[in-house]
Amino acid sequence: MNEKTEINVLPEGWHWVKLSEITLPVSRVNKLYEDANTEFTYIDIDSINNSVQEIQNAKILTWRNAPSRAQQIVKTNDILFATVRPYLKNISLVNDRYDNSIASSGFCVIRTCLVNPLFIYYYVTSQHFIESINQFSKGTSYPSVTNKVVLDQKIPLPSLEVQNQIVDKISTLLDELNEADMSLRHASRLCSIYEYVTLKDAFDGKLSGNWRKTNNVESAYDFLTQVAKFRKETYDRLTGEGNFHEAKKFSYDFEFAPNFAISSWATAKLDKLIKISARVGWKGLKKEEYTQEGPLLLSVHSLNYGKIVKFDEANHISEYRYNESPEIMLKLDDILLCKDGAGIGKVAIIKHLPSEATVNSSLLVIRAEGVFKPDFLYYLFKGPRLQQLVNERISGSAIPHLFQKDIKEFTLSIPPLPEQEQIVEEIEYRFALIDNLKAAIRRNENMSKTLREVVLNNAFAGKMTTHLIDSDVAELLSEIKKTIDEFSHSQRELQNSRKIKPKSMEEKKTILQVLEAASGPLPAKDVWLRSKHKDDIESFYSELREIQNKIIETKKDTESLLSLRHEN
Repeated sequence: MNEKTEINVLPEGWHWVKLSEITLPVSRVNKLYEDANTEFTYIDIDSINNSVQEIQNAKILTWRNAPSRAQQIVKTNDILFATVRPYLKNISLVNDRYDNSIASSGFCVIRTCLVNPLFIYYYVTSQHFIESINQFSKGTSYPSVTNKVVLDQKIPLPSLEVQNQIVDKISTLLDELNEADMSLRHASRLCSIYEYVTLKDAFDGKLSGNWRKTNNVESAYDFLTQVAKFRKETYDRLTGEGNFHEAKKFSYDFEFAPNFAISSWATAKLDKLIKISARVGWKGLKKEEYTQEGPLLLSVHSLNYGKIVKFDEANHISEYRYNESPEIMLKLDDILLCKDGAGIGKVAIIKHLPSEATVNSSLLVIRAEGVFKPDFLYYLFKGPRLQQLVNERISGSAIPHLFQKDIKEFTLSIPPLPEQEQIVEEIEYRFALIDNLKAAIRRNENMSKTLREVVLNNAFAGKMTTHLIDSDVAELLSEIKKTIDEFSHSQRELQNSRKIKPKSMEEKKTILQVLEAASGPLPAKDVWLRSKHKDDIESFYSELREIQNKIIETKKDTESLLSLRHEN
């Protein structure tokens, strides 16, 4: 179905109107004019949950710490339309809870006049409207549009009676879709929980419990003892031959011990047990040095596709740059872990190498060194304990970073190699089931989005209303124009009647001037705050002493009231 064609063909009597023709202006505030200690509810773009298009994470701020974008006073039934990256659909209808809140200037606030706000809300959430906005977006990192672009868009407008009829039908149909979407989101959360539990059980020994009962293999402790012995003998032989550089590769003094929970397992620290390497800075490497061909240079983008490292988005560097860091020349079954930036904690494994390859400074290269099955080690780094460490680094620092020592100090339980293979098999069997379920969820989510657009397209093409000629629109538009004109006139008069100055620019009054301007006795605290002494209580009392014969102080309960003394 051609959405644009469908919507552009309007029923008889409907009109195309600009949003600006049916909306009221929105009042704005400036933090310079406000009491710095006053609290208010602030809605920014991050406050919108765009999966359900609701305000869910509004903040409580004071004007002292408010951002400069906190400007727009919003009312119930206003529509907030984010003008930054509009394709993300950060759109919401303001409910009673957020009446009189302050919204970011990053929103175009659509305040309808004599039009059903839900009718407009449903239209601006339609893909047809979003596409009409996107074509005007400017910028690359943060494409955005202006308020004028949004308000210049035309919408199909029937009479208020027909609007209400359409809104009722849309609401009924979308309520059913929303229930289905809620079930899909719940199913997706259950998938994530099942993945978490699967990995936790794997490394707690629960997935392979039955396997251990029927398989008697060499314990992991005995195996690590043999590994340490072999490495020590190799180290001694190489140093005896004077090959000290090669000998360094055989770390034999790693820490390990029996595992008392599962007798066939061992407990060990990763330091010196496996190989963990990273690029030491960039060694002066700049983007300008990237080449059209040559060894591949991988970044976190190669870890965005699930378990297997992808090379499609890798850059190229020269052979010289590749050879200067042999410790991070990649091999099959190497595991890559992102140690900093937005992708911290992402992990993937190399299952094919199209050419020579290395990594940039954001990735760690982890090599199993025969102690682990590589796939087992991959799932270990995907598991809950390491991800907990990642979360601690994210929450504990403005610039989250995993250091090599964080990984090397990691202590874990190690099963025998045959049991590691069994655990990987158990994990991947369960994950395959989860992947199938996730694929089904995505199909249903896409179907729901399609049905939502069909509902909106049919609604705004007039296919949800009883067949009648809508003759009241011209009269409605005339009434809207009259109301907007009256509102604009009253706003201008109000502004002209108020000589507002920033508080910082207000005239600084003496105590006598404050009392002269008052219509009656004032509490002493109010006099202080209105006077030029509001930031210096000592100077306030000093002036009081100087003018004590010109004022009268009376008591009301425990409060002290001040007024001018009028001479007879």
